[in-house]
Amino acid sequence: MSGKRFTVAVIGATGAVGEAVLSVLFEREFPVAKLHAVSRDREEDETVLFAERPVELEELDDFDFSSCQLAFFCAPAAVAKKHAPRAVKAGCWVIDVSQQFRLKSGVPLAVPTVDSSVLEALATEPRLIASPGAPAVQLATVLQPLAQQFGLRRVNVITVLSVSAKGRAGVNELAGQTARLLNAQSFNSNSFPVQIAFNVIPAFDAPYESGYTHDEQGDAAELIKVLKQPRLKVSHSALFAPVFYGHSQIVTVETERPVTIAGARAVLAKAADVDLAKAGAEKTTSIGMGTDSGSVVVGRVCQVEGDDHSLTLWTIADNIRKGAAVNAVQIAETLLKSHL
Repeated sequence: MSGKRFTVAVIGATGAVGEAVLSVLFEREFPVAKLHAVSRDREEDETVLFAERPVELEELDDFDFSSCQLAFFCAPAAVAKKHAPRAVKAGCWVIDVSQQFRLKSGVPLAVPTVDSSVLEALATEPRLIASPGAPAVQLATVLQPLAQQFGLRRVNVITVLSVSAKGRAGVNELAGQTARLLNAQSFNSNSFPVQIAFNVIPAFDAPYESGYTHDEQGDAAELIKVLKQPRLKVSHSALFAPVFYGHSQIVTVETERPVTIAGARAVLAKAADVDLAKAGAEKTTSIGMGTDSGSVVVGRVCQVEGDDHSLTLWTIADNIRKGAAVNAVQIAETLLKSHL
C-alpha cells in the first residue's frame, strides 16, 4: 500500500454491520485519515468508537459526500437506493452491503478473495460496488477453489441463518423472548412471524411460485454472479435458528470431474479465508469457531460411497463479520491498489 490516507464514511455506523466495519477498518490498518460516522437517525451528541476514540455521528440527509473518497453503505436497501448514487455523483467510491444493487446489470458484485478481477478491470472513475449477502459470501469462499479444481454442475445448499441476519432487532427479539419464556411471561414477535426462541423457522419472505423465497433465490443468483457460472444449477433453502451470530451451511455439490474427500480437503486447505477443521473434528459450531472470525470454517467433508462426483460439506461463518464487514473492507483494500 502507498502512504496515502483517505477520508472514509460509514453509513449506518450504529448498526451491527456498521460497527463491524469500523472495527475491521481499524484492525486491518486501512489508511484512514478521517472517519465520518453517518446515521439516518442521530441523537444529539451521539458518538461511535473508531480506533478507540469517539467519533460524533453526522446526519445522512445533510452529509456532503464530496468530502470523502470512499463510503461504506451498511444501511437498508432503501437508504442505499436513495443516497448511494448521490455519493458516486459527488466523486466517492461506494461499497454497498445492502441487497439493493447486487443483481443489477453493470454493478460489480465482489468477493475479492474469490475473484478480484471484477474490481481490477474497473476504470479509475468512482463507481458503486456491491458486496454479496452473507450466505453467498460464505458459499463462494468455499466453492470457488473446488470449482477451479473439479468443476461444478450443481449446488444444493441449506443455510441455517442466525437471527442477526435481521440486524439488532433480530438479536434483541431472541434475547427478549428467551428471557420472558424462562420467566413464564408473555412476549411479542416482530422481526419473525412466530416465536424464534427455542424454535426453528423456515425462510418466510415473499415466496415465489417455485416455493423459494426472494432471499433464497437472491442468494443463489448472487453465487452464480460471483462465480461467473451462468449455467450452474443452484438450489438454496434457508431457515432461522435461535442462534445470535454465525450462519451454518450444509452444501452438497455435484462435480464435473471425479473428486475424493482427500482431494477436496487438500484444495480447501490452501484456499484463501478458509479454515479447514481436522478430519473428524466435532466442535465446528457457530459458538466458538463461527463468530468473530474473518474465515469460513469447513468442518465435515462427506461423500456417498461409490459416488465420486459429489461431496457434502458443513461450513460455518460469522455473518456480520466475514459475511459483511470483512468482505466490504477487502473490496476497499483491492480498490486501494489501483483505483484510490
